[in-house]
Amino acid sequence: MKGWGLATAVRTLTIIPFPGKESESGATGFYWYVPVGALLGGILYFVSKINLPTPLLATLIVALLALLTRAFHLDGLADTFDGFGGGNSKERRLEIMRDHQTGVFGVTALLLTLIFKVVATTLLLEGGRGAFIFYAPLLSRFFVVAQALFNPYARESGKAFSQINDGKLRHLLVSFGWVLLSLLLFPSHLWEVAILFGVGLVVTLLIALRARSLIGGVTGDVLGATVELSETLILCVATLAILG
Repeated sequence: MKGWGLATAVRTLTIIPFPGKESESGATGFYWYVPVGALLGGILYFVSKINLPTPLLATLIVALLALLTRAFHLDGLADTFDGFGGGNSKERRLEIMRDHQTGVFGVTALLLTLIFKVVATTLLLEGGRGAFIFYAPLLSRFFVVAQALFNPYARESGKAFSQINDGKLRHLLVSFGWVLLSLLLFPSHLWEVAILFGVGLVVTLLIALRARSLIGGVTGDVLGATVELSETLILCVATLAILG
């Protein structure tokens, strides 16, 4: 009996133990990426209610997200920046991205991303805007599905090869349906979430264009970078709502 994707999605995106069989195609897990993002966001939202000094609580939230995702996407972010910044040809960039060592571009990207996340989360907590801490991981998992579905795989083989190649429009439509459903949880933030969705789309498109230009498509690392950069920009732009 083949799995139906939920177990695959949870095991791919988190360290959370989950029962069930793996799906035959990794793309089946795309159906559940947004709900897994909602699970992560829900955990962070719950933690945001703990009575701690705000900067400490914000740091805890960012660290917890990295822990729950085993820093999987952060690793992809670092590899992407190392490859894009350090290679002078498609082949060399892909080679660098496969290297397990992290270079100066990757370290810089990691540090800046974590700093921006902590600062933005601090501001959101101080402004009573914890709902956006919930939506950041949820929306970013939608964008990784979109990134995977509308771009070719840059390598001839690899861990994400079949997943990206097997992705279909139905996976994106179901994912978008989950996003719409999530709006019922915080209906008062409808227009703000819509703006953040637009921000994430722009970031995803820019990453796609850059990846196509430099390596001819996307890889698992680029998908990880999509998660991290869209998540970070969503948190940062959400702080503007405090001024409203």
